[in-house]
Amino acid sequence: MEQPPPSAKPDPSDDSPACSTATADRQAAVTALGVRSVVEVGTLIEQSAHDLRSSLNAIQSWTYVLKRAVDAAPAPAQRALDGIHAGMQQQLALIEEMEEAVRLLADESPPQWQQLDLQAATEQAIADRRPAAEARGVLLPPLETDGAPGSAYLIDGDMPRLVPLLRHLLVHCIWRAQSGGSVGVHLSNEPDHVKLRIIESPPLDRERSATRQTTLSDFFGRRVPGEGSQTSRQSAALLLTRRMLELLGAIPSAESLAGESDKVIVCISVKFPRHAVPE
Repeated sequence: MEQPPPSAKPDPSDDSPACSTATADRQAAVTALGVRSVVEVGTLIEQSAHDLRSSLNAIQSWTYVLKRAVDAAPAPAQRALDGIHAGMQQQLALIEEMEEAVRLLADESPPQWQQLDLQAATEQAIADRRPAAEARGVLLPPLETDGAPGSAYLIDGDMPRLVPLLRHLLVHCIWRAQSGGSVGVHLSNEPDHVKLRIIESPPLDRERSATRQTTLSDFFGRRVPGEGSQTSRQSAALLLTRRMLELLGAIPSAESLAGESDKVIVCISVKFPRHAVPE
C-alpha cells in the first residue's frame, strides 16, 4: 500500500532554519504589537490630560479676571474666589499625578535592577512633594534615619519606578493628613532589608486611628472583607503604590505607635529587600 507523501508544513518542534525564522518573525510581530500598544496608551493619556488641563486653565483664567474686577467685593466673595483658585491648583496637580500613575500601571516591562540609594530617592520624593504639603497646611519635615552610614540604605531597585512610587505614597499620606498635621518619614537599617516608615500625625480620636490601621492592613494584605462588609475605597495613589511595591518585591504593612493616652499614631511601613529576588 502506497504511503501518503509527508506534509510540507514544518514540525513545530523542528529546529530547521525555516522554523526558527518563522518563530522569530512571530516573536517580532508580538513585540511590535506590544510596543505599539504602549505608544498608543501613552498618546491617549497625554491627550486626555491635556484636555482636562485645558478646561481647568480656562476656569482659572476667568477666576483671575473676576478677582481683578471685584477688588472691592465683600470678604466672603474674596474667600470664595481664593477657594476656587486653590481648588483648581489641586485639580491640576491631581491630573499630573494621575497621568504618571496610568503610565506606570500600563508599563508591564520587567524591572531593570540596579543598586540604588533609598535614602537619596526618599529625600528627592520629599523635596518633590513639599509644595503639595505646604498647600495643604501639612508639615513634611526632612527625612530621619537611624544614623547608619549612607551605604546601609543601598537596595536593588528599578529607578523609573522607585522615586514615583515614593512620591505617590507621600501624596496619599499628605491628602489623608488634617490641616496642621504632619507626615514624617524615617529610614532604618535592617540585616536583610531597609525599612521605610511614613508616620502620620494622630487623628482626632482613637477610633478613627484604629479604623485607619485596620483598613490599611486589609488593603496591603489583600484580605477580602467578611460577609456583609464592604471593601473600603482607597486612593489611586495607594493603589498604584501597592502595585509598584509588589513588583519590586517590597512588603508594605500598617503599624501603630504609642501616642497620647487616647490616640494611636498610624504609620505605613515598607520593607525594601536589599537584593532583588530573581523570578
